[in-house]
Amino acid sequence: MTEHPDATLQRLNAEVLEPHGWQPFGGMFDMIEEWPARIPTERGVYAFLISGDEPITYPVGESSIVYFGKAAQQRGVRGRVSQHRGMILRGPFDRWPGHAAYEWLMARGGVCVYSLAPDHDPFGSEGMERELIKTFQRLHRTRPVGNGTAA
Repeated sequence: MTEHPDATLQRLNAEVLEPHGWQPFGGMFDMIEEWPARIPTERGVYAFLISGDEPITYPVGESSIVYFGKAAQQRGVRGRVSQHRGMILRGPFDRWPGHAAYEWLMARGGVCVYSLAPDHDPFGSEGMERELIKTFQRLHRTRPVGNGTAA
């Protein structure tokens, strides 16, 4: 995997994931064009980022991050990302028309990165997702566009 150049993603790796014993975001793949055979079925968190050179302008700064999600259930990261991907590929007239993350990814293309929960993690996927959104909001004064706004 090539490391994604988004500065916010790198800060979240260093300030949120790694201090809690999680691996940095990795496993990058294109949400529309590819479906890797080895997406883990363990629990974890994932992020969707738009493709291209133009990041999203947030109230403070820019980032390619569109959405954070958690995978705490059966089939883990693979199961949750597969559900999202299916909705994106079916287009905007499915069950959740207009979901901001899907609209951005359909319009601009995008990638997924993920981090798996460590074996003995009391924080959990839910707690890590909340922490990622909270830290993103501190950095940009709003949540990622796909997680709802709070500005």
